[in-house]
Amino acid sequence: MIRKIPILFLLPVILASCATSKDKKSFSYFNNLPKDSVYIVKDAVSEEADQKLKPGDVISIRVSTMDQTTNVLFNEGVLTSATNPGGGTGVLQTDGYKLDSKGNVQLPLIGKLNLQGKSLEEAQIIITQKIATQAKNPIVSIRLLNAQVIVMGEVGSPGPINITDRKTSVLEAIGRAGEIAGTGKKDEVLVIRTNNGQKEHAFLNLNDIAVIHSPYYYLRQDDMVIVYPTNLKEKQVRGALRGIEITNLSFSILGSSLSLLNLYFNLRYLTK
Repeated sequence: MIRKIPILFLLPVILASCATSKDKKSFSYFNNLPKDSVYIVKDAVSEEADQKLKPGDVISIRVSTMDQTTNVLFNEGVLTSATNPGGGTGVLQTDGYKLDSKGNVQLPLIGKLNLQGKSLEEAQIIITQKIATQAKNPIVSIRLLNAQVIVMGEVGSPGPINITDRKTSVLEAIGRAGEIAGTGKKDEVLVIRTNNGQKEHAFLNLNDIAVIHSPYYYLRQDDMVIVYPTNLKEKQVRGALRGIEITNLSFSILGSSLSLLNLYFNLRYLTK
């Protein structure tokens, strides 16, 4: 005999199934990509993504030529790989070459060059051309030494992240900060940027592949990335704080009641 199950009992199961399906999407990146076909997305414009040099930046310049003297003049005192005091291998800054307040840098044999607003690739071409007048077939590589962004909020290891590469996406920076925690929103990541003395901000949805078209997807020096907590996390925190407040209030009321009770018995004792 087949028994009919009331729809009322099936409703929680249906709702739970829908919620689970929705939650699965919130745990993954770019979850709107079709699974049954090849999906091609044009990357962000390279010129917009490249790091641009500005006053105060420190760059390393490594030069390789047939002239050993030229190599020593340029390469002495630039970055070297070493072990950080806190553990782990990284890049430690020694001298390098610092751009002055006008974006100029003073280089051996070449003299003063203005590199403000130039990408690392453009600066590399300019310096290579200048060195080529002094040495034959120079090979030049440039790195930006002091470029950092701050990643905060619901990530594994919030704090500063070095972005010395030619371009670093917000997804790469978050990955290096320990990934977004289960209590963080992937569809509401805030990027704050200082541009010409003004603060700009944009919310990025990392669930949507279209996010790579955003001019904020690739980070610039001193950007701040904030991963917001989910509504559930906010409720849990608010509930915990409210619980603490209620507990403190209860102890306060209990303490006041005991004080009044003690005063009552003292007065009775005195009146006898």
